[in-house]
Amino acid sequence: MEKTRSVIRGVGHNVPTQVVTNNDLAKFMDTSDEWIVERTGIRERRFVEPGTTTSDLALPAVQMACERAGVEPRDCDMIIAATLSPDYFFPGIGTVLQSKLAMNHVPALDLRAQCSGLIYGLATADAYIRAGMGKRILLVCSEVQSPILELSNRGRDMAVLFGDGAGALVIEAQPCLNGETPSSKNSVRGIIDSAMGSDGSGAQQLFLKAPGSTTKGFLTQESLDSGDIHPKMDGRVVFKNAVTRMLEVATTVLERNGVSPGEIDLVLPHQANLRINDAVREKLGVSQERVFNNIQKYGNTTAATIPICMSEAVEQGKLKEGNLVLTLAFGAGFTWGCNLIRW
Repeated sequence: MEKTRSVIRGVGHNVPTQVVTNNDLAKFMDTSDEWIVERTGIRERRFVEPGTTTSDLALPAVQMACERAGVEPRDCDMIIAATLSPDYFFPGIGTVLQSKLAMNHVPALDLRAQCSGLIYGLATADAYIRAGMGKRILLVCSEVQSPILELSNRGRDMAVLFGDGAGALVIEAQPCLNGETPSSKNSVRGIIDSAMGSDGSGAQQLFLKAPGSTTKGFLTQESLDSGDIHPKMDGRVVFKNAVTRMLEVATTVLERNGVSPGEIDLVLPHQANLRINDAVREKLGVSQERVFNNIQKYGNTTAATIPICMSEAVEQGKLKEGNLVLTLAFGAGFTWGCNLIRW
């Protein structure tokens, strides 16, 4: 069988028009712009209008990605969707998107890797393409998180962090001419390598407990009153693990591909906390101008952060064909990972 490679042909994004600043949040809780910026780097985020679903938010991102790839959604033969905030508890948004995009009856699956959704999704798409099970795959990362945030002093630590947003990629199978696969040592476009990991012992350090099967009755008045329907996090534990695991997985991938940090053209990290990204960048030895951050504008859009970064970096001319790119993420689960890509 002829060797194939996975090439990102198009990327797109979509964010709500409603801007919510730190000063806006200060009307609901004891916080300030200075406090939030100092600890997270976030200045504002976007919230959807009531009634907008996760799949709704994804549609313009898909259209943008397809236009840039020169294809229609119906030209894709698979959907991979990454979200922690689906339209329904079940089914996932993959099948909902298949219907809304009027696509053929292609397979659609959802990944629950939270903030590592793009990493896991890209690795999964690459595996399907290399195995000959997909020719053009639509990867969608979309989140509507504002409805689950508790805008009060009790929910302050989480409420200031998150926003809504969506990103999408069209990933296409292309032949490896003369059997030459993408590598850090050649100019062949495609996904070079991926690495992922998890540690479920940290699940309750960053989670949303209810509704769920650990709650007797699945969803109760008690879980509503206690705030179990809102996300919770041990910030110090998550910060320490994020820096450690992101550095670890990046080092692993760079070393096994013979790449020095100075050879990376652009690092696209998950946008959870600017201090985390700066710490990883410094320990990895990558200069600041080769790391793309936009957390200042959007906050943490979970699975959507990296594709939004990709799309904006393309628009700004910071991500160009031939660039050697490293994606990097850590999230709830715990999950983490990275992809090495020749753009």
